[in-house]
Amino acid sequence: MSKIDDIKNKKRSQKQVSPSHSLTEPVQQEQEAETEEEEKAPTKRKGAEPKIERKRVSFDLRTDLHKRMKMQSLMEERNIYLIIEDALEEYLDRNEE
Repeated sequence: MSKIDDIKNKKRSQKQVSPSHSLTEPVQQEQEAETEEEEKAPTKRKGAEPKIERKRVSFDLRTDLHKRMKMQSLMEERNIYLIIEDALEEYLDRNEE
């Protein structure tokens, strides 16, 4: 459990900036160049991925699998549902025949 706590504490210690905080924070010269590039970029990109529809599901899972999945999601910095989707899709593709 200490490894999970270490990862969580590392994530918590990372600087998180809210939109309101970023508006009140003074802008540094390095950030000004990035901001100008972002302003020039169109807000909607051509070829952007369409929003994926999802269905909320509920199921029971062994606690050891959940713990392993949670650790993996923390290490990869991905949501658990994305890991489940990838694994399920791979399983279904493999067993489609």
